[in-house]
Amino acid sequence: MLRFKKILCACFGNIALVFILVSVSTLPHVFSTSHAEEFRLTPQQWTLQRELLRVLAETLARLIFLLPLILGVLYGMAWWTVRSGKPSGRKWTIAASVAMILQGIPQIVITCVAWDKLSGLALEGFLALDATVLGIAIPALIVFAPRNSMPEAAGQATNLPRIAGDGTSRALDVIAWLVQIAGYFYGMSLWNRWGLAQGLPAIHGVTFWAQFVIAILISIVVHELGHAAVGRALGMRLRSLVVGPFYWRTRDGRWRFEFVAARILSAQGGAGIVPSSAAQNRWDEICMIAAGPVVNLFTGVLAMCAALAAKGQPWEQYWQLLALFATISFITFAGNLIPFRPEGAYSDGARIYQLLRGGPLVDLQRAFNLASSTQVTSVRPRDYDIGALQRASAAFTQGHQALMLRLIASEHFLDKGEFPEACQTLADAERVYHESASDIAAEPLTVFIFGAALLRRDATGARQWWERMETKRLTEFGVNYWLARGALLWIEGDLQEAQEALQKGDTLARKSRPTGSDEFDTYRLGLLRHALELTPLEEAHCAAVHN
Repeated sequence: MLRFKKILCACFGNIALVFILVSVSTLPHVFSTSHAEEFRLTPQQWTLQRELLRVLAETLARLIFLLPLILGVLYGMAWWTVRSGKPSGRKWTIAASVAMILQGIPQIVITCVAWDKLSGLALEGFLALDATVLGIAIPALIVFAPRNSMPEAAGQATNLPRIAGDGTSRALDVIAWLVQIAGYFYGMSLWNRWGLAQGLPAIHGVTFWAQFVIAILISIVVHELGHAAVGRALGMRLRSLVVGPFYWRTRDGRWRFEFVAARILSAQGGAGIVPSSAAQNRWDEICMIAAGPVVNLFTGVLAMCAALAAKGQPWEQYWQLLALFATISFITFAGNLIPFRPEGAYSDGARIYQLLRGGPLVDLQRAFNLASSTQVTSVRPRDYDIGALQRASAAFTQGHQALMLRLIASEHFLDKGEFPEACQTLADAERVYHESASDIAAEPLTVFIFGAALLRRDATGARQWWERMETKRLTEFGVNYWLARGALLWIEGDLQEAQEALQKGDTLARKSRPTGSDEFDTYRLGLLRHALELTPLEEAHCAAVHN
């Protein structure tokens, strides 16, 4: 249900953006008198009744031009309050849903009455609008109507607290969005005037929006492939790729695809480029990051040249798609170089600024990048930069980032056979979990289960962590899961079941391609196997050593 609420929230946000964009062209008419001239009468015709009708008609015309802004604000408030988990989100969402239905009633009536008279393109447009109304407004009313509908969504905002020194600010966030919106309208207005002067065919309605979406997706793809190509040339590896709702990632040595419905209207992308060794140069990363905007600039210039030369060419009918792609590419180039945080992530400009400035954020990203690289390279936890880990841990003491830093450090010490240090960092991670990060996903909890059982010999603690994991939605039943289950069953004395879990983990580990993560899994499986083979006396001695 929470995922469905996020999808509806994203729908309201994108619809709000569309109406606000439309209001940019309609607002000038609110203050214009040209549309009211039609209602002016000669002095001989003036009567009180006719004057009142004229004033009412003029007021109605102004309200019609003001309506896109009003609806944009209404849908935007529904998006923001639900996304922020505010209690008022329920009321705003209900109001937005009702407004959407009222807005759609006339078009539904027109579709039904004039079904046979509408042209194919117009009919497609009306059907698409009708489907939008029914597909968003009615489910939103059903989902958010109950009085207890908001607590589940509370606290689910994707934005993390802003970090001092990250180069971003609320002002830059606003400037970045204004640059992109203003750039789009200015660029497309120039293209439309030029196309009209050249006598080129213009598209409208559903076809235009389809080309708009295609242009955005292509721009995202070339941007992320720019990152990936330069990163690969500099010895880095691609671990994941995100294009709107499409998500590719490597897991257990295999590429997997996932369609993320909650991002169905997202215009964001991402390429998970990780270093192939702990000695990766900082300037290599800067070049990789800068490659995305540079590729957008290059492909934008190519599309612009093709659009300008479209008259009389075989691609003449696609000139507007080329113009859209060129405009969006230039906007992406300029917008990405501004240090800001779109949807809680850092823009390319912010990341470059942080790498040039140095400090805890660079250590944080280095720690996370090396941890991710174990999935696609030979880097193991024992190869992590412990200095960067410790500096970042000193700077980040609360929240998910602090928790993951300590779990990464614990795996580093475990992989080096430094068990007391692994126990200590795991205890620090437990403290952070209880203080500020208990809402993490289920997967990291397997590390707590394994550590409590095999490192601390704490059966009660391991069982508590297992029960916490079961209350969450575990999506991966890989080696980590079977290691945690095997360690728990072993510490509780169920040796046969533990042996079966160990065998399942072994089977999965053999199917994976050799990476640093796989070697670490094999190492941990060996620790569990060794524990299962210990005599009671040997077990007591190992428990004393580990503690």
